[in-house]
Amino acid sequence: ARPSLTAAIVAPAAAPVPMPSVVVRRRAPNAIFAEALGNGLTYSVNYERIFSSPNLVSPWSLGIRGGASYLAYKISNAAGSGVLQLATFPVVVSWYVGLPHHTLQLGFGATVMYVSASTDATGTKYAGTTEGLGLAATAVIGYRYMPEHTGFTFGVGFTPLWSPAKGFLAWGGASAGVA
Repeated sequence: ARPSLTAAIVAPAAAPVPMPSVVVRRRAPNAIFAEALGNGLTYSVNYERIFSSPNLVSPWSLGIRGGASYLAYKISNAAGSGVLQLATFPVVVSWYVGLPHHTLQLGFGATVMYVSASTDATGTKYAGTTEGLGLAATAVIGYRYMPEHTGFTFGVGFTPLWSPAKGFLAWGGASAGVA
């Protein structure tokens, strides 16, 4: 007996093979970190908002960060003042490209600086040509580890600064914090 054509059409086929699920790995969207040296010159405390791409083939992220630092240094042994003050405010836009967590960081931005020196009790005036507000262009070329969810984040990089008054400063920094 021959099988009929109708039976072959109606007969159930083999069970479908399940497709593997695609895991989308995104980077944590917020980071708070401290940076030693770097774009803030001596140190800075920073907040960064990170926007990740939905592209699975070429994952990238864009980060926008702002930071602040303040340093006061006694420059006179005389009683009274005689203090050098430095405040910096780095603002940097970074592009992160690479593996989901291990990334190349390429960024650019500006650092607003305020420098002042006060007179001490003996009347010695401490002043320089760079007192007051200043602005320096800055950049970042480095490595950054970024967790998928909440976790430890860190980075290291070359962070040069350039200002019309002082020229080019080859600089670097390292950061660590939570995302």
